[in-house]
Amino acid sequence: MKVEKEQLDASHWQLTVEAPTDDAQAELEAELQKMQQQSELPGFRKGKVPLSLVRQRYAKALEVDLLRKRLMNFYDQAVKEAGIPDPVALPDIEVKQFEIGQPLIFTAKVEVEPPVELAPFEDLTVVRERIAVSEEDVDKHLERLREHQAVLQDTEDPAGADSLLEVDLQELDAALLPMIGRKREGVVLDLGKSSPEFRASLEGVQAGQSRNVSLSIPTMQPNQPPRTESYQVNVKSVKRKELPEVNDEFARSLGPDIQSVQDLREVLKRQIQAEADRVSFQRVSHLLVHQIVDHSRLDVPESMINNYLDRLVENARASAQHNDQQGPVDEVLIRDRYRGQAVWNLKWYLIRKRIAEREGLTVGEDELQREFEQMATATGKKLKQIQALYDDARRRENLVDDMLERKILGFLMSKAQVVERTVPYEEFFARDQEEHEHTA
Repeated sequence: MKVEKEQLDASHWQLTVEAPTDDAQAELEAELQKMQQQSELPGFRKGKVPLSLVRQRYAKALEVDLLRKRLMNFYDQAVKEAGIPDPVALPDIEVKQFEIGQPLIFTAKVEVEPPVELAPFEDLTVVRERIAVSEEDVDKHLERLREHQAVLQDTEDPAGADSLLEVDLQELDAALLPMIGRKREGVVLDLGKSSPEFRASLEGVQAGQSRNVSLSIPTMQPNQPPRTESYQVNVKSVKRKELPEVNDEFARSLGPDIQSVQDLREVLKRQIQAEADRVSFQRVSHLLVHQIVDHSRLDVPESMINNYLDRLVENARASAQHNDQQGPVDEVLIRDRYRGQAVWNLKWYLIRKRIAEREGLTVGEDELQREFEQMATATGKKLKQIQALYDDARRRENLVDDMLERKILGFLMSKAQVVERTVPYEEFFARDQEEHEHTA
């Protein structure tokens, strides 16, 4: 096979391929003979149609089918021989000569991943916030543990600001009449965690009483006034929390390796610090990724963007079908809304791949096994169970991909200028709440 290649631009190559078809003639003859055995035509019994007549009727269609099947095999072979990286889309093929007995000649325009000009790693600068866990922080976590271990007791006293109510909720319409099918029974309301408006409406209520409560619900759309929801709250019982005393017995109930309150406090301190370090790494990684994506130079091929959006549309259709959603999926809206996200994610994919190739970053089998061991320890499962779970090729591939990304992020962090800044615990974790509210 003869292959000539020409680079058209940074992301496109053109191949001119001349492939022999000598052996196709024998295959064509074999197919015609098979077809003769099955053919029935007026005036001839099955299998008795002359081969010349079968050839006259079917040879051209069979010839086209045979060559078309060989065409993509020749294309794949030509790509390998030309040393072109993995294409990102189906080729644009133009056939120049297409006849058995003559060389098959075609051109193929091949789109490949674009070149990536990485931003200098030393120019990446981020601030990494950390916390120093104080005794007061540990005290707050101890209180949360007490809340979690609290015992609920029924009481005949009126509900206070931190009471729990077991209620039936009946939604009301604008005229405060019950809405059919909008009743929920056995709902537990924690007034201590409710909005001030809701809590004030139910303070002082007792078991057996009912109250109508109206709530103002913010909308997701800007410049739209909040909507009002009204409920009849039928109180079945009022409960109070009895918090356990923090002593060595309480501490021992929380784990076999904890023997005293001091042990518990040390465990909590390590857990808080580990969680803060995890969040800190996520945040600084997010900042680094955005910086390197923003300052690296590459153009994402349109075919990669379209393939990405095609998958989103397919997922939306599958989800709509699964949820019995009526009406067609708005494909145009999905493509318009998520195009920017597609471009950004594909840029990071290509940049990440380039960093791994340039720096020789890979995930070895020994690293994968250590990951399995850590997962087994963290989940309490046996190592063989974890290994069996990742016998699935897709799941294993996703895990390796996640591990490689962590390695790439660690590499970037080692090269970038990272400025450490210690902040109070409340300020550090308040940011997650602010980001959640902004997203919502």
